[in-house]
Amino acid sequence: MYEPRNDEQSVSHLVALGYADPDVVIVREAAVRRQLEAEFQQAMKTYERGDAQEAAREFERLVVDDPGWAAPRQLLAEIHYRNGHWTEAQSQLDWLTLHGVEHPRLALITGAIALAGRDFPSALGALKYAAHVEPTLPSVHTLLGTVFRRLGNLDQAEDAFRTAIQRNTTDAEALDGLAAICIQRRDFAGATELALEVLGHDMQMFSAHYRLGVALAQLDRPHEAVVALETSARLNANTAAPYYWLEQIAANQLDDPARASQYPKSGREIIRRRR
Repeated sequence: MYEPRNDEQSVSHLVALGYADPDVVIVREAAVRRQLEAEFQQAMKTYERGDAQEAAREFERLVVDDPGWAAPRQLLAEIHYRNGHWTEAQSQLDWLTLHGVEHPRLALITGAIALAGRDFPSALGALKYAAHVEPTLPSVHTLLGTVFRRLGNLDQAEDAFRTAIQRNTTDAEALDGLAAICIQRRDFAGATELALEVLGHDMQMFSAHYRLGVALAQLDRPHEAVVALETSARLNANTAAPYYWLEQIAANQLDDPARASQYPKSGREIIRRRR
C-alpha cells in the first residue's frame, strides 16, 4: 500500500538529488554579488590613492572569484599598461576582445602596445578607432601622430600632433614629434625651436636633447650640438644613436680624431649589452 512521504522527507530527498530552492539561490547569489561589488569599489579606492600594485592584487582576486567579470580585467589592463607590463596587459586585452568588450581607452592601450612592438598597422587601426570614438582621450592624437610618422606619412603625423597640442599646449611628446618631422624635412631651425620648447616643459626628455643636437650639428653649431647629444646619451643609457652623431661632429666639425675614436666604442658597448 502506497504511503505518501511527509514534506520533510520530500525536501530531504530533493536536497540529496542536488535541488536548491530558486529563491534561496537568488538571495545567496545577490549576497555574493554585493560582496564582490564592495571589494571592487575598495580596489578602485586603492587604485585612486595611487597604490597600483595593491590595487592590481585586489583586482586579480576578483578575477579569480568571478572569471567572467569584465570590469576588474579592464582595470588590470590599465594598471599593467601604465607599469610597462605589456605582456600582462595584452593578456587582459585579449580576453576582453574575445568577450566582445570594446572601449576607446582599451583601444588606445592596444595601439600603444602595438606601437611599442613596431606593429604599426595594428597600432594605426586601434588608435584611429580610439581617436574617432573619443577624440578628447588624453595622448590618443600624440600616439596616432607617432604611428603616422613611423609609417612615413608626415603630413598626417603633423596634423595629429597639432591636434594634440591644440588640446594640450604643454604636450611635450607631441612637440617632440613635430621636431622630429622638422628634421626629416631638413627644417633644422624649426627643429631647434621645437626641441627647446619641449625642454622648457620636460628637461628629462632624452629624445628632445637628441633632436636638438642633430639640428644644431646641421646648423654648424658643433659645440652646442655635443652638449645636447651627450646629455641625451646620459639620460638614456640604452640608445647608441647619439654616439654616431658625436663621432661625426668630432671628426668633421671639431677636427678631433682622438675624441671621435672614443664615441664608437661607447655605441658598440650599448649594442652589445642589448643583445
